[in-house]
Amino acid sequence: MKSAHRTLDLLEILANSDRSLTHAELASRAAIPKSSLSQLLRTLQSRDYVQSLGPNGPYRLGASAVNLIRHGLHIQRLVAQARPHMETLALEARYSCGLNILRGDIVERVLGVTAADAQGYAMHEGVRAPLYASSSGKLFLAHMASEDVESYLARVQLRPITSRSLHSSKELRRQIRLAREEGVAYSKDEFTNGIVGVSVPILSAHWRMTASLGLAVPSREFDARKDALLVILRKAAHGIFTQVSAA
Repeated sequence: MKSAHRTLDLLEILANSDRSLTHAELASRAAIPKSSLSQLLRTLQSRDYVQSLGPNGPYRLGASAVNLIRHGLHIQRLVAQARPHMETLALEARYSCGLNILRGDIVERVLGVTAADAQGYAMHEGVRAPLYASSSGKLFLAHMASEDVESYLARVQLRPITSRSLHSSKELRRQIRLAREEGVAYSKDEFTNGIVGVSVPILSAHWRMTASLGLAVPSREFDARKDALLVILRKAAHGIFTQVSAA
């Protein structure tokens, strides 16, 4: 715990400084013994969270820390821009919706809007799901390069979450291919019993997939409303894309 606190102290000190700081300045400001500080700095430098401008400093934030900050700000802007479109989507579709981003081999919901008559199915932020079991995860796989998909399939274990979870790499490949062709992905009772997840991509101004927008639809109602829901879902995704591109 002490090491974690010291690491965060160092990053905060560097982030709040208007110039690079020497080893002695960091030791003084963070109240860390110099030998311990040297070890922490070596670790942070190896991950590019801290950059040394000479053999022994001075030090400033590295590219990894800067990229982490930028990514956090990007997610905050995306959530703010998506919220009104998602509130309209939940109202028109009458189902809860979620905005998901990619984090390694999982997807994470960064914004959820629960429909007024969601029949007990709420969309909570922070929920994580494996790529193979969620509609948003399959969509991210569909937008990956072929070699990245093959690397994922080689390392993933298709652990069942429900009785309908995929257990065949061949079937997952088929669904990834369909998602790539149709621009939409499905998870039919594979992550939550009784729920069909349907997701479409949110693209950046450079036409890269940055997030997915999805609906949670009761399985018994999905087939009858599928076509109408896709129209509403794609309209909301396009509205978010337009706003993000203009920002």
